[in-house]
Amino acid sequence: MNKKNPYILLTALSLVGYAWLGWSVVEDSSSPTMCLFKTVTHLPCPSCGTTRAIVLLMQGEIATSLLVNPLGLILTLALVVVPLWIAADVFLKRDSLYRWYRAAETLLVSNKWVSIPAVAVVLLNWFWNIAKGL
Repeated sequence: MNKKNPYILLTALSLVGYAWLGWSVVEDSSSPTMCLFKTVTHLPCPSCGTTRAIVLLMQGEIATSLLVNPLGLILTLALVVVPLWIAADVFLKRDSLYRWYRAAETLLVSNKWVSIPAVAVVLLNWFWNIAKGL
């Protein structure tokens, strides 16, 4: 993998995330869902409610945000940390994010004691979304 690929991907994902978040803040809450999974299956996906959770975090509603979707906190941290990390690497001409990305990828692929709990957390969050009828 080219060292630039994760930077390009994460920059694009961050920009899309910020654009989506901006659109969601001004969007009418009665708009239809944009979740293809929910549209097709009528069940929430593991990430359903993440945008609402981030908006609630921005409004200082931490407990409510965690009830809506705990993954919102993780994504919020990523939306803050990743662009700053990319900027630091570009400015300082380093590749620390790339090295971290490769190490995390290797750890998840090679160590079932890390990958299985990570998948379990996502599945538990999905069951949480289904149980609360999101």
